Amino acid sequence: MHKGYDLKFIKRNQLKLNHRQLEAFRAMIETGSVTEAASRIHVTQPAASRLIADLEHAIGYALFRREKKRLLPTPEALALFEEVDRSFIGLRTIAEAAQDIGNFRRGSLHIAGLPALALDFLPRMISQFCADKPNISVSLQIHSSQRVLQCVASQQFDIGFAEIEADHPAVTSRTLCEAPLVAILPRGHPLLERSTLTPEDFKNQSFVSLGSNYITRKRIDAVFLASNVVRKMQIETQLSMAVGNMVAAGAGVSLIDHITAIGLQNRGLVETRPFLPDIKYLYRVLLPSHRPLSRLGETFLKIAAKGLRQHRPATVL
Repeated sequence: MHKGYDLKFIKRNQLKLNHRQLEAFRAMIETGSVTEAASRIHVTQPAASRLIADLEHAIGYALFRREKKRLLPTPEALALFEEVDRSFIGLRTIAEAAQDIGNFRRGSLHIAGLPALALDFLPRMISQFCADKPNISVSLQIHSSQRVLQCVASQQFDIGFAEIEADHPAVTSRTLCEAPLVAILPRGHPLLERSTLTPEDFKNQSFVSLGSNYITRKRIDAVFLASNVVRKMQIETQLSMAVGNMVAAGAGVSLIDHITAIGLQNRGLVETRPFLPDIKYLYRVLLPSHRPLSRLGETFLKIAAKGLRQHRPATVL
């Protein structure tokens, strides 16, 4: 290989190496043969020799010495190989990470959800999502719909599930599912003899209600007011799951969202009946408007939408 390089020239100029030169050098060290090195990197033998010569010229010292028709690495070459090999291992690690990300084997997902979905439904969807993705991390935080909106607006969460319409420039929203509220009753309650319930059926019944500041509470109250039906409003709470547990304990009857009601019914805690007139409950997905949803996020949304379809009578949009 070339010797006697102008070291002053090398020092005056910034060292410029390229990946192919280092690839040829690494192959040469590992195979001990220009021919085999050329074959490994898919170039001709003269091209491989030229790449190594260019590398020697760029760094300013010889990397191989010829001995009995063989090229043997210099001590400098062996020292350089350690650095080059580390770099190639790093590149391979990056390539593996890129492939893992593309195959959904690596990454993270940050989700914020209202309690109606996040206490039961979303944990089951997350479990399904993570079943074949052992290196994926998922964070779920449970907040009111208004707080979910703020979380997504901060751009620190990938997906939000809420009831409210997004009214924020940093958030986009769409209705993922629309379903009527359903009546829930304790097991064995006399009203279970009816196939469908109306406001009249709740007259003078103990009614477990959501807090007065909730949109759903306002809609329910409006329907009973329009029907001129008075309920016994003895207990109220913040969460539909808590409403359901109180009904299961015999504290009264209520109307809650379909997903929570089905979860409670499946565990044998309450019985459900359709309620007329329909009081719509909207499950909305909120997304950051300043960055696209990741492929992981898109995959999770598909799983969530499919899960909602399995809980009909809902219209998944």
